[in-house]
Amino acid sequence: MKLGFYRFLLLLCLCISSYSVFSQQPTANESVRPYNAPFGFGANMGAFGNGWNDRTLATIVSKAGGNSIRPTLPESFVERWGYAIRLNEFKYYAIDLGMKDVTVFLEGPSEAHRDLTTYPGCTYSSKSFKNLYEPIWLSNGTVNPNNYYANYVYKLVQTYGPYVKNWEVVNEPDLGSATRSNWLTRAPLPAEMSNFRAPFFSYLRMLRITWEVVKKYNPDDFVTPGGIGYPEFLDAMMRYTDNPNGGAVSSQYPHKGGAYFDMVSYHVYPAYNLRKWDSNVGGFVYLHNSDYAAAQVITHKNWLEAVLLKYGYNGATYPKKHFIVTETNMNRRTIDWRYGSDELQRNFGIKAMVLAQKNGIRQIQVYGVGEAMNAPAAGTTITSDYKLMGLYENLTRDTYGNEKLTPVGKGFKTTSLLIKDYTYDAGRTAALNLPASVEGGAFVKNGEYVYVLWAKNPNDKTETYSQPYSFPAGLNIAKVDRFEWDFYATAKNTQQLSTNITLNSTPSFFKPVAGTSTGLQGQTITFPTIGSKENGTAPFALQATSTSGLTVSFKVVSGPATLSGNTLTLTGAGTVTVQALQSGNTSYSAALPVNQSFTVTSATTTPVNTINIPTTRIEAEKYTSMSGVFVESCKDAGGGYDVGRIDAGDWMKYSVTVSTAGTYNMSFRTAGTGVGQFEIRNSSGAILKTVDVAATGGWQTWRTTSTQVALSAGTQTIQIYVKKAGWNFNWIELGGSGSTTQAATISEGGLASLNENALTQTWSVFPNPSIDRVQVRVGQQVTGAVQIDLVDTAGRTIKHFTVTKGAEEITQTVTLENLNSGLYFIRLRGNGLNEVKKVIKQ
Repeated sequence: MKLGFYRFLLLLCLCISSYSVFSQQPTANESVRPYNAPFGFGANMGAFGNGWNDRTLATIVSKAGGNSIRPTLPESFVERWGYAIRLNEFKYYAIDLGMKDVTVFLEGPSEAHRDLTTYPGCTYSSKSFKNLYEPIWLSNGTVNPNNYYANYVYKLVQTYGPYVKNWEVVNEPDLGSATRSNWLTRAPLPAEMSNFRAPFFSYLRMLRITWEVVKKYNPDDFVTPGGIGYPEFLDAMMRYTDNPNGGAVSSQYPHKGGAYFDMVSYHVYPAYNLRKWDSNVGGFVYLHNSDYAAAQVITHKNWLEAVLLKYGYNGATYPKKHFIVTETNMNRRTIDWRYGSDELQRNFGIKAMVLAQKNGIRQIQVYGVGEAMNAPAAGTTITSDYKLMGLYENLTRDTYGNEKLTPVGKGFKTTSLLIKDYTYDAGRTAALNLPASVEGGAFVKNGEYVYVLWAKNPNDKTETYSQPYSFPAGLNIAKVDRFEWDFYATAKNTQQLSTNITLNSTPSFFKPVAGTSTGLQGQTITFPTIGSKENGTAPFALQATSTSGLTVSFKVVSGPATLSGNTLTLTGAGTVTVQALQSGNTSYSAALPVNQSFTVTSATTTPVNTINIPTTRIEAEKYTSMSGVFVESCKDAGGGYDVGRIDAGDWMKYSVTVSTAGTYNMSFRTAGTGVGQFEIRNSSGAILKTVDVAATGGWQTWRTTSTQVALSAGTQTIQIYVKKAGWNFNWIELGGSGSTTQAATISEGGLASLNENALTQTWSVFPNPSIDRVQVRVGQQVTGAVQIDLVDTAGRTIKHFTVTKGAEEITQTVTLENLNSGLYFIRLRGNGLNEVKKVIKQ
């Protein structure tokens, strides 16, 4: 009878629970994977009829130089036709066309799975999924099929995962009529989100579900809100959780929206931003040119990034996020006040792709593959937005094999031909010494450089403007091959001297001519790594040398720091990037600038006596009181007894004593055939921690599960309250490696309790004492993520390093420069270790 009642309770719990019963994936507050793919030249797919299909559309994107696309896989579509309906197409994109970094947006529930509620202010019912607040995971770790959206994401990841890199959640969720400044103080309303028409917290729930499912099965993929356009919407995402009760933080909804995406996808249509109000003239001032239009792509990114920085996504507090542009373009004919021309569209496309790479954007997906109307004569005004945007002319007119590139398509193809798979080089771009009237950048592949340069146009409604430019003598370039925007068709270039070049509004591409040089000697800069710093560190001198012997100068590229000569002063927490330069002279060409970046942390106090508090074992049968359990013989190592016949609702209480308040390791020895769960509660019934118990395959097949629990000082009662049965219980261990007490400082006399010589063969610190630096050697026994901290006697972390380690031995240099002489500590954490060793700075 008791077992039957337990099963009823378990089923009831699964039915009504509104949170994940399975362990969540690490969030974007903890780590963001690097984006290592080449820059993405892509386009949005579309529906044109006229014999076009997904395969032929992707083919002509590839012919135009594209290496990515942005399709969609709505649930309504794959539920009707089967989840594998587009599998062969996606294989074709990846294998035949080489499109490795496809971006897919998720939306469009089937009618059976759609939330049919009509929310306040909405004329129509929602576009969201129902059952979003069903558990994401079943107790066995699989996706819950009753959470329709989670099941949809799971099936897509399982089917298309090998061919997709970026997963977007709802296309343009912030589209709609609203006073968006209101979103800075409240959540967007359903009626303000025409592409969603459901509570904002439901959107965050979809984002969280996508994160958990994608990151479990394809952890190298990226998750992003789908094509947002407004920083106010992103601001709201940073302030609320997916809690349906007002987005409040709770144990079931512990993280705000920023934890559930590691990439920001945004849309920008610059034509709407090419005017600004000027009170001096009492009207708008217009700047209809490709330079101002391309700058809007970066301005929009900066607006969004400012929101992320506001909430700590700065690379120090939380990891920075990646950016992609998933819709952008300009009509090539005028609509209303929004001027358009063939030349403006073409130049905008080239400049946007160059500036995007220059500003760390990973992809641009042009809107779209093709136009949807015939272009009237130049100077004609049209009335339909978006129909004259595309890489190809009207695809409702032209069939496959007869397609014709548009102006933006021509520029796209030339740009791809000349710099696709190249990497933007910030140092070489700085060495170009571009004047304010010239824009562009340097790109490199296997030591070969391509320079994309143009004259910045200050005028309205024209793409005719020029400026002179000479490559600096220090670059040692005598002649260049020059390629124009129509290289895709002509395959021709001209050769000219590298000086007194006339640049135009239309970008040109330059390659140094092999075998020609100015005859200057080369030089290289050595700029040592700068270790992590704490805000408040005294100003310090930068040091770098050049093989020429000429003096090296410095500049702050970004981050909270100022520079006077070679003395750097830190002004806040964040990531600082400093550049070392040497511009050359009549004998030496300019050296390639060298950048060094380092993290500046806030001044914090961190307890460091975190190791080897003596372990106390409490046998499970030594409870002070219990309800519902039985004692039986145990076959674990050491024999004795264990506690068995455990059902949900049973409990055991134990008396524990700790001398100092702190966070302690608690380890539990369990065995069983089912996945169980229990709560650790204090004497007042407050839940200190929930612990999942893994199935071991047998009632006497034992394993140890560990967690950490904050305990107050003194003797106290701990209760083990059973939430899910299916396991036996042998013992509890309290303390050991990983436990932390709350001492404010550590002195020489306090080292004994740290056991700082433990596991000396696993890692070591040398030389010790040292004047300027020590080496931390980490042996083969420690693998995975290893954290190394330099800590002072007040418990403050001065420097922090994270290293991903394989089986090989490694050595990490920790500099002691700019530190006062005295006692410090090196702390090492990783692979089950949490240990400290003392260091003497002389």
